[in-house]
Amino acid sequence: MSKKNISEDTPRQAESSKSNFKKVIRFGVVGAGGISQVAHLPNLRQETGVELVALCDSDPQRAALVAERFNVPVWFDEPDAMFRHTKLDAVIIAAPTITHPALCRLALESGVDVMLEKPFARTPEEARSIVDSVVRTGKKLMVAMNHRFRPDTLHLQRLIQKGELGEITMVRAGWLKRLGVWGRPYWFTDPKLSGGGVLFDLAVQMIDLALFLLGFPAALEVAAGISSKTLELEVEDSAAIFIRLADDIPFLLEVAWANCDDHDKAYTWISGTHGVATLNPLRITRRQADQTMKVKLPSFGDEVKLYQNSFRAELAYFIDCVRKQEQPLSTAAEALQVTELIASLSKAGGR
Repeated sequence: MSKKNISEDTPRQAESSKSNFKKVIRFGVVGAGGISQVAHLPNLRQETGVELVALCDSDPQRAALVAERFNVPVWFDEPDAMFRHTKLDAVIIAAPTITHPALCRLALESGVDVMLEKPFARTPEEARSIVDSVVRTGKKLMVAMNHRFRPDTLHLQRLIQKGELGEITMVRAGWLKRLGVWGRPYWFTDPKLSGGGVLFDLAVQMIDLALFLLGFPAALEVAAGISSKTLELEVEDSAAIFIRLADDIPFLLEVAWANCDDHDKAYTWISGTHGVATLNPLRITRRQADQTMKVKLPSFGDEVKLYQNSFRAELAYFIDCVRKQEQPLSTAAEALQVTELIASLSKAGGR
C-alpha cells in the first residue's frame, strides 16, 4: 500500500466498543523525530505480533519521508485525524513535552494504550492532568524510562529488595555528557516547549532510576545549584542536586549537557550497611566482618549495547502489557512524583 496523507474528510473507520484480547497489536506513533527514527520505529518493525499502522508528525514533509523510510502505510499531520481514521490498540507518543497532556487525553479517550516518551510533563499541574486521564479512562500508560529495562538494573533492584546491601545509607548518581557531542532537537532548548533543560532531560532519568531501585521512597528535602553558562541557552545545561529521601537517605546527583571532559560519564552508586553497588558497569562489593569481597555477577555485556537494547526491552514489555492488559511498570503516578521533584529542584535553583 502506498504511503499517503489521510485527509479530514476520509470516512472514519468503525471502532469496537470493547477492548478485546488481540493477537496482533496495532500501533501508531506520534512524533517522527530522532528517538522514533533511531529506536521506536526500527524496534516496532522487529517485534512479532505487531502491526505498525500509522505515523503522525506536525511536519508533513518529515511525516511523509519517515513513513516511506519505515514502510508505514499511512501518515498524518494531525493526531486527532490519526485516531479518527485508524483503529489502534496502542500508540507511542514521542512529541515535544508541551503536547503531552492533550495527546495523552486524546489517545486514552480514544481507547488506546500509551507509551509516553520522557520528559513526562513540564509542570506538576500538567502531570496531574495526565494522571487524571489515565484514572478516568482506565487505559494503560507507561512512561518510557528505558534504564529500568536494562538487565543489570533489574538484577541490582532484586538484590536491593532482598537486602543484599543491607540498609541503604547513601546514593550518588550522575550523567555528564562531554562538550562537543551535545545535541538536542530545537524544542529541548525552548523552555516554553520543554519545561526546562538538563533537569528535564538527564536528571529526570537518573532520579527515576534511583527511585526505582529503592522502591520509590518519598523526597523530604531538596537543594540545587543550576547553571546555563556553558552553552548559554535559555534553559539550564548543568545542575548539582541534593535530595533527602525517606529514612534520611542522602541522594547526590550531577548532570550536564556539555561537561568539559574527554569522555561521557553515567553512573549510579548505592551504599548500604552490608555493601556497595555501582551501575554502568554493575559491580557489587559486600562487607564480611571487617573485610570486603567482590560479589560474582552474571555478565551483562557491553555498556553501549545495554543502553541501546534497553529501548527494545521497554517496547517488548509494553507490548506484553497491552496484550495481557496488565498494569505496566513506570506508571503515570510515579512520573508525577518525579515531575514534582524536578519542579522543586528548579525552584530551589532559582529557575
